[in-house]
Amino acid sequence: MSLFEHVQIMKTVLLGRNGLPHKRLGYVCLVLCIAAGLFCGCGSQKSDQAINETWGRADAKEIDINSKVAGRVVQLLVKEGDSVKKGQVLAYIDKRDLTAQKEQAEANIKTLQAQLKQASVVTTLEDSTSRSTVSTAQAELEKAQSDLDLTQADYERFQALVASGAVSKQTFDTYRTKYEVARSTYAQAEANVNKAQAGLLQTDVNIANEAAIQKKIEQAEATLKQIEVSLDETEIRAPYDGIITAKYIEEGSMISQGVPLVAVQDPTDNWVDFKIPETKLSHFKLNQSVDLVARDGTTHVTGTITDISKKSEFATQRATSERGDDSDIISFNVKVQVNSDSLRPGMRFRLLAGDKA
Repeated sequence: MSLFEHVQIMKTVLLGRNGLPHKRLGYVCLVLCIAAGLFCGCGSQKSDQAINETWGRADAKEIDINSKVAGRVVQLLVKEGDSVKKGQVLAYIDKRDLTAQKEQAEANIKTLQAQLKQASVVTTLEDSTSRSTVSTAQAELEKAQSDLDLTQADYERFQALVASGAVSKQTFDTYRTKYEVARSTYAQAEANVNKAQAGLLQTDVNIANEAAIQKKIEQAEATLKQIEVSLDETEIRAPYDGIITAKYIEEGSMISQGVPLVAVQDPTDNWVDFKIPETKLSHFKLNQSVDLVARDGTTHVTGTITDISKKSEFATQRATSERGDDSDIISFNVKVQVNSDSLRPGMRFRLLAGDKA
């Protein structure tokens, strides 16, 4: 029932059907004001009481430290409750097999580099030889072409002379023989040029072979880098300053890839989660500062609301016909970031009314 409805009812009761004399109207107004104040006060007290009865559970940043390599744990340097610093070695994994793989990969790279160097020398020498051969063959072809042109001119001239009887057939046969030899020499020179140019194609083959060896070197170097990364992972280090909260293995254990070794908690990154009914959600805003108290009644902390979930959690109150409800009341998670040394995961904290905006 609203405040207006309460006032109207009280007015009707006090005035009655026929109303009151004018001089008593002031008393009626005074009573109505007092009643309104009591009504508002009760509503505020109920709201504060509801907030004061809201409890949440503390939590903190905590991660499992997993092994990225398989092997035997040769040393485990921490136990539960130990404080660790970022980068501190927590455990050592046996790295002898990885060390052997690294040495083999390095030897393989050296072998491939030697092959590449030899292939490069062969390419250079054969290319130089082929180009020289081509140059020589072309020079011989040019000389053969010149000799052929000369002997062909003599052959054609003496062929006309022998036909007219100006020279003897024996003389003509001499020039014809020279012409035929020149033709044969030219054909041989032309074949030598083609052969020399084919030799240049071997240079392309040699270059392709060098590229293939270079590719193998790159693959071997990538393998070596991966082995070196795995070697680094044989030293398990703390990702941040924190406390060892759990130990999952013992020294000497054989582990596979991805197996957790220990759990590390960051005591400076903690918060309290509250499940707030939708009917009270309007009391909470992002970046709002709130006061909390632990179950011991003496541990007080202050936090800041950093998240109000957009997704509902569960129904805090089911609809019942006895109460006249027609729908469930849904809760939403409100995260209060605290970052206090006084907070431990699992502790219960109560939200205090009068929170600071």
